[in-house]
Formats: sequence, structure tokens, C-alpha cells
Amino acid sequence: MSNQQPTKKIKMFSSESLVNAIPIEIWRDEISTKLGYFDRSNGNATCNEFNDTFENYNQKFLKKRAIHVPQDVPTIDKAMELVAKLQMDPTEKDPLRIVLEKGVHEIVGVQRGAMNVTCSHVTFVGKGKDQTTIRGGFQVNNQQNVKFEELTITNSRLYGNGLWLQGSETTVDVLKCVVKECGSTGMLVTDGATVAATECEFMENGGHGVGCRGANTKARLNDCTMRHNGNHGLCVYNDAVVDLHGTKTDIHSNKSDGISAYDNAKVNIYLPSQHNTSHGNVHEDRFHEEGGSIANVNADGTFTHTYPVVV
Repeated sequence: MSNQQPTKKIKMFSSESLVNAIPIEIWRDEISTKLGYFDRSNGNATCNEFNDTFENYNQKFLKKRAIHVPQDVPTIDKAMELVAKLQMDPTEKDPLRIVLEKGVHEIVGVQRGAMNVTCSHVTFVGKGKDQTTIRGGFQVNNQQNVKFEELTITNSRLYGNGLWLQGSETTVDVLKCVVKECGSTGMLVTDGATVAATECEFMENGGHGVGCRGANTKARLNDCTMRHNGNHGLCVYNDAVVDLHGTKTDIHSNKSDGISAYDNAKVNIYLPSQHNTSHGNVHEDRFHEEGGSIANVNADGTFTHTYPVVV
């Protein structure tokens, strides 16, 4: 009778399983410190223990609903990859935060310096616009409830935008951010996207500070500043609508017009007509043509056009 023991079945990973989903940083920092999980006497790995390690790591992120850069992963790009690979699936009731620590964070390996935000219900939050800087831009295409808070964003690439928000399903909030020194437009909103920006600065960009275009494209700018941009401070065209709110709204020192509206676009200024909303720009402070309109909205809901409509 043979004394050979039955072969113990070991749960192994396939090439398409969780092994390939684990970023190299986790292999390096989490797994390499646990090499005791390998049974070197017979050359086999106790993979059930590895499974437990991976599952615990996954559950850690699922539970805290936050990824810290660089503590958990070294870059913003890796954080976005991790969301997809671990299938975190943020929801409106259970959103995800990507927390960016103090310092400069590079977005690498992407076209025109912009990273594609690949999920909805995610917030990118820094430690303050004077503390956390992103070198690169973000593109949001048909994602909902995406937020940017307490960051400085600068994308100096040729034709690079700081934020490019597009698509009829896109909804974005931007809070206390600076978008500056971009190769093109600071924040570009197109193709039916909706954005609300509060206490933000769009400055020193090569193109417009803020650009909005396309039917059903909507932007609400609350107490925002658009200054020292290479073209218009605020450019609205092709049926887009922008509402300006807040007495701290300030559009000045841009190399073309302060506010420009054309091709049936509308800029509604929810401030008294005497408010110095746009001033000191190289060309016109307010300019509109081809059916575009710029108007102050009175308390009774009527409109006061403070600049003659050019047809």
C-alpha cells in the first residue's frame, strides 16, 4: 500500500484574476513584506493566504471609500486605475474620495496632459489651493457627480485644458480651486455638460479662462474670478448658457474681451447692474453678437441688457 499522501489542491490565480489587477505598488509594499506566505520546502505558495491578503486589501478601500495619494498609490493616474481594477463602483449614496496630499502631483502618460475620469461619484480633493497642485488636466466625459475641491490645476501642454467637461450626462462641481497657466482654456464645458464652480480662479491661461459651447451646456459660476487670460475671460457660444452669481465675481485684465457671447449663447448676471462685474480688459468688457446676449437679472426676474445687442 502506498504511503503517498493525497495531493493538496491549492487555489491558484489565473492570468486574468486578481493578480493582474493588483498595482505594482501593492506587490512591492504589501506583498513583498509577506513572503513568509510561500512554503519554500515544497515550492508551492499557500495561495489561500495570498487570497486573504488581497481580499483584505480590497475591503480596506471598499470600507473607507478613499484612496490617498501618495500614501496608497504614488500618482493620480494609479488611483484612477485602482478604482477600475478593484471594481469599487462608487454610487451617489456611497461616493469615492481621491485625497491628494500637499505638494505637486504629476499626471503622466496621457494625451495633452489630461487624465480621463473613468467613473461617476468621485471627488478629487486636495489640502488647499495653495498646498496641492496638479500638473496636468482632467477630462470628464458623460460622468455624473464628479467634484474637484481645494486644488490648483495647471496643464501647460500645447492645447491643454485644465478641466474639459463634456457630454449631456456630465455633472461637475468645482469648489475653491485655481485653474491657471494652461496651454489653452482653463475650464472648457461642451456638448451639454453641466458645471457649478464656486470661489474659483481661472487665470493666466493661454486661451479663455472659462469657455462654454453647445446647446444645453450650462455653467453656474459663483464668486469666481477670470483674469489675465490670453483670450476672453469668459467665452460663451453656440447656445450655451452661463449664470454668474456672487458679489465677488470679478472678470478683468484679459487680453481680449472680459465676457463674450455669440451664436445665441446667453450670459445671465444675477447682480445689480452697477456691480463692476467685468472691467479693465484689453478689448470690450462685455461683447455679444449673432444672437448672443449678456444681461443683468433684476430682482423681479426681468433682464437689463447693459450692452447693445449687435446683430
